[in-house]
Amino acid sequence: MRNKKLRFIWLPIILVFVLIGIIFYHTWQNQETNVNTNKDKITVVTSLDSYGEMAKAVLGNQGSVTSIINKPNMDPHEYEPTTSVAKQYQKADVIISNGGGFDNWSVNFAKQNKDAKTINIANLYHYKDGESGGNEHFWYKTDITTRLTNQLVKQYSQLLPKKASYFKKNAQAYQDKAKKLVDLQNQVKVQLAGKKLLATEPVFDNTLLALGANMQDQKFARAIEEGDDPTPSDVREWQDLINQGKIAVVIDNPQASGKLAKQGVDYAKAHHVPVVKARETKPANTTYIEWQMQQLNALNEALQK
Repeated sequence: MRNKKLRFIWLPIILVFVLIGIIFYHTWQNQETNVNTNKDKITVVTSLDSYGEMAKAVLGNQGSVTSIINKPNMDPHEYEPTTSVAKQYQKADVIISNGGGFDNWSVNFAKQNKDAKTINIANLYHYKDGESGGNEHFWYKTDITTRLTNQLVKQYSQLLPKKASYFKKNAQAYQDKAKKLVDLQNQVKVQLAGKKLLATEPVFDNTLLALGANMQDQKFARAIEEGDDPTPSDVREWQDLINQGKIAVVIDNPQASGKLAKQGVDYAKAHHVPVVKARETKPANTTYIEWQMQQLNALNEALQK
């Protein structure tokens, strides 16, 4: 009888503990659901606004994109990130860096965020830092609009699998917009056939070389890019090529501040050689596609003179 009485006493107590456990379990489940709901948006950070435009085009309404270098007067080579920028990278779900030695600060921040999906554009092109004749201005690659958006679809879809078709549709829409840029590239390619060009910096070279341009006196351009003065022999070669009438167009980076670069441009103008400007950073209030088309249209027009 005593055992039966004990069982009757403990039974309600056990039931109370079971009920408390059920309540705690459901509460925990609700909290987990809320957390997951709050994370159903993707946070993207990218070093350059050209990549940021593509990232936002594919992401659509499924998150936010922050571009660190987002003003035309910001010098990417001299940029020094702040503590707030470091925090933005730490909170990011997806990080896009140019790589190739161009934005080492971005690449390093990406390495510190072990949970983020990272895209290093240099790796997309199998580029190795410091390789001979390399050019890290990957936003001037003629297929960047396709290569990067396709990669973004893969990364976003891993984070939000249910939105994979949405991301793919957005990427295709952006690539469709870029078709007019591709068409213009093909037109310029025809005009560039057999033409020799000079450049104050190799900023635009990834586009020009892909379209068949024959770039001359590249030692001059690389010296300017590295912040050095071209040698006297480089300057003489520049002038001799112009004097001989071998140069169809000179490409000038208006953001280059070197005295010899300016003198080279002035020499070309004095000898009636067309000069086309190609910037390193995207102009304000201009989309990436518009920017590239403006420069290519200017080059196309100059080649027909």
